[in-house]
Amino acid sequence: MEKVSMSRKTALIFFLVFLISFAAFLYQAWSQTNEECIGCHEDKSLAKKSASGEEISLFVDQKEFARSVHKKINCIDCHADLKGIKEFPHKETLMKVECKGCHEKEYSTYTQSVHGKAFLKGDKNLPTCATCHGKHYILCATDPECSTSPIKQIKVCTKCHEDRKIVAKYNLPGVDFIKSYEKSIHGRAIAEKGLVVSAVCSDCHGSHEIKPIDDPGSLKNKVNIPAVCSKCHKSVYAEYSQSIHGQAIAKGIMDSPVCTDCHGEHTIAASSDPTSKVSPKNIPKTCSRCHADVKLTEKYGIPGARYQTYLDSYHGMASKFGETIVANCASCHGFHGILPSSDPRSLINKANLPETCGKCHPGATKKFALGKIHVEATKESSLGKYYVRQFYIWFISILVVCFVSYVGLEMYGYLRGRK
Repeated sequence: MEKVSMSRKTALIFFLVFLISFAAFLYQAWSQTNEECIGCHEDKSLAKKSASGEEISLFVDQKEFARSVHKKINCIDCHADLKGIKEFPHKETLMKVECKGCHEKEYSTYTQSVHGKAFLKGDKNLPTCATCHGKHYILCATDPECSTSPIKQIKVCTKCHEDRKIVAKYNLPGVDFIKSYEKSIHGRAIAEKGLVVSAVCSDCHGSHEIKPIDDPGSLKNKVNIPAVCSKCHKSVYAEYSQSIHGQAIAKGIMDSPVCTDCHGEHTIAASSDPTSKVSPKNIPKTCSRCHADVKLTEKYGIPGARYQTYLDSYHGMASKFGETIVANCASCHGFHGILPSSDPRSLINKANLPETCGKCHPGATKKFALGKIHVEATKESSLGKYYVRQFYIWFISILVVCFVSYVGLEMYGYLRGRK
């Protein structure tokens, strides 16, 4: 009985397979084939005029289409309103092709994006699927010739974002800001070296899901930036997430710096580049944006005047005169893994200072590291410097008063003698 039952199941499966195959055969036999469409659309002169009077080519290159990811799809699968027609040429005005029939997930994401929301509200100037991916010759993103491949997509995005009329109309970031990407370490890696692993538009902004910066789901929202950069810079992210800055961001303290605050956005350059925000000469100024801000230092109870006191030190003066190997903020505090001095892992913890200073000063001892770097002329910071400064302030002030008084008396005597 068991053998009879198994043979019935096998027969049923074969029958279902036959029905599906037969239905597919009938569909192919009764539907229009791509060859029928190509019969007309292989004509290079075939065209129509748009509502604005612009001539639109209707030519479809069969060789190029055969390379596309849709090569096995019938024309009527996309141009659904042509199914079953028998009279040719067909009407010129066809329904808009709906990609969501096959790409439902991508379409759903697009409708939530800054592009999709505006487009659905009726703004037809916003990019759609075809704007970025093309129409008949869509290639796989891994293909270097694909319009959304790392090498090509930059031109696709900048077609709108470097158009001054569009930028002005939608109040977008300036054209010069967008163009600055070309000279960045990421842009040059793509253009000059062909390194497709370098970050391009979609890596940082997203592809279908592009959202405004103030949206919590945006990849460019400040909270999300470290994680976005971590896709390429994993080890750096691991350090940063444990740092005082990373921990602050995780707690929702938006005043704390993230990657773009120190490195820039489109202008990111290698630390060896003199224009880089994190080059040795520029690091003190980059850090000072927060650590010399009175409002921030008072708000979070952190020491102020860090930049000025650094400039007053030997290291600061040497840096100001162009010395690049002298110690800067990162030399002592670290780069991405900055920790408070109370943390035993911190480079500026008392126990670690001899080793930190020893990177430049071999043989540095605990006594060597006793001296202060950020010395303010206050009783709390340096009693000696405070009194010396007070002495000179009074001494010089009295000297100036005496000198001015002497000159005044001389002038008075001179004028009186003339009379």
